Amino acid sequence: MRLICAILIMFIPFVSSASERVALVIGMAKYETVVPLDNTVNDAISISQTLEDIGFDVRTLVDVSSEEFRKAVDDFAFKSETADLALIYFAGHGVEVQGQNFLISVDANVSSNKDIQRQSISLKQLLAAAGSARKMRIVILDSCRDNPFGDSLDLAALAETANQADKTRSLTGGLAKPSPDRGTLVAFAAKDGQKALDGIGDNSPFAIALIKNLPKPNLEISLLFRQVRDSVLNTTSNQQEPHTYGSLSGIPYYL
Repeated sequence: MRLICAILIMFIPFVSSASERVALVIGMAKYETVVPLDNTVNDAISISQTLEDIGFDVRTLVDVSSEEFRKAVDDFAFKSETADLALIYFAGHGVEVQGQNFLISVDANVSSNKDIQRQSISLKQLLAAAGSARKMRIVILDSCRDNPFGDSLDLAALAETANQADKTRSLTGGLAKPSPDRGTLVAFAAKDGQKALDGIGDNSPFAIALIKNLPKPNLEISLLFRQVRDSVLNTTSNQQEPHTYGSLSGIPYYL
């Protein structure tokens, strides 16, 4: 009996610590109605493995529908309430409509900005899902790649919206600058208004930099993402500059 109790006492802290850092990782590649991407699923799988190796409880989604994506985000919001750190990583197509960033699922079939808003998950929804974590919230978007819709999108409607409100950019211009709450970090693979490269190997330049830097010990989170930025700038000959947004506290935080 004493032996059983001792085993349980040893096991309980392990179970508790396993949920202190949670992650939701999404990779979208096989788009049905727009141009597919080559490396996004590879990126998601590699990032998932890296996060698991450093102690995250990770859920990974690959090529899911908008309904499945939405449900996973809702489930993660519940899970993050009991975590110290909640992290979301998305690799796939992302666009800006009326100053908001939207992440596109593989089953998206859009012809207007309203379709995008209705069928996609917004960055605001991801921030809300991670927002209940007690100490740190991180959302990473490796998604500001080439315009997935080309001439199929109702660009005239978007132009009309842009004339009415000066917040809308062309869909070829990358993502909009976010304004996360204090204690939340948003990392873009490319600075707002720029495009991120898909890469010529198995992973994007941004994913490669994350995979290399996330496991480094004793690396404070702000410095970690600065090193990611420098690595991407170097490998892309200054064509792509990752950027982080947020207002972190003065207390150092280490992954």
